[in-house]
Amino acid sequence: MSTVDEIARQLQAWIQGAEGRAASKLPGQRELAERLGVSRASLREAVAMLESLGVLRSEPGRGVFIARPGDPRSGTAEERWRFQARYTLRDVYLVRNEIEELAVALATGAATRTGLARLRKTIDQMRAGATSGDLVAMAEADRAFHAGIVEIAGSPMLRDLAEHVGQVLEHSRQVAFADPVHLREPIDEHEAIVTAMASGSAKAARKAMRNHICRAAGRGGVQLEIPGA
Repeated sequence: MSTVDEIARQLQAWIQGAEGRAASKLPGQRELAERLGVSRASLREAVAMLESLGVLRSEPGRGVFIARPGDPRSGTAEERWRFQARYTLRDVYLVRNEIEELAVALATGAATRTGLARLRKTIDQMRAGATSGDLVAMAEADRAFHAGIVEIAGSPMLRDLAEHVGQVLEHSRQVAFADPVHLREPIDEHEAIVTAMASGSAKAARKAMRNHICRAAGRGGVQLEIPGA
């Protein structure tokens, strides 16, 4: 777990606790950073993560507020998208699909029982997070799942490419978690990917990954069509 993830988890626990349930707004960043004993830079990243997940919402000039379920002020995935000045969500999902389809195809031919077991463990962690309402844990396990596939694929070039755009890809995953109605969908999609990998069919694994990316895009408000698919 990174420092940012740990701070995000602490904030999430505070929001879900008695004090957070009675509050509508986070304390100021200086006060909160001192209370948690963390740097303001790390705190800002953790707050940004929780904004992506739909747990918090920022109002310029007013502060950071707790986003309650059903609150229309929480905004759409597009509005929570941190990189909108540079990339559209549609563009990111399209490129992400190409990277992840290739990764899962390569990984299918290289996967061992141990590798598949590690992927299944991340699915179990996502399921536990969904049950407890721990979106930070779900995001961590989701990240580990996709990074695990790239690792199994065994391509240094692909790994470097994924790491280079990792922050953008990670954020595109987070914005798709905010809707509680669809919270468990990525768990089923990950299971379908692992099942396809275990079958040894790279074609089936590509199809399962493509379905996952398209459905994730849909949860982010993007109706995605993969050219040539």
